[in-house]
Amino acid sequence: MKKIKWLLCPMVLMTREVKELARDKIRAEERVASNSLRNLIYSIAMTVEDKYVLEDMLNKLSDEAHTMLDIINDIPRSHQKKLLLGYRKVLESHIDATNQRLKEI
Repeated sequence: MKKIKWLLCPMVLMTREVKELARDKIRAEERVASNSLRNLIYSIAMTVEDKYVLEDMLNKLSDEAHTMLDIINDIPRSHQKKLLLGYRKVLESHIDATNQRLKEI
């Protein structure tokens, strides 16, 4: 029995390591996108206060998204898919609103 436990533990650790690597890759991609938007914010002529507020909101948005995904990841797996689908629907509604604003310009 002890031998079986020993064999399972490395697989669990390996699975967690793979998941962490996948999360790190996604976060790196998000950072690149955030940095692109941040550079755009600072390249546009507007007040320093407006630039600061936009950058602050971008940081908060990114932090909230990470927190939401981490919380969903920590709940029982049987509920994760439903919550991720619901969260995706919320994000899609924000994208739809952004697309609508783009059409109006």
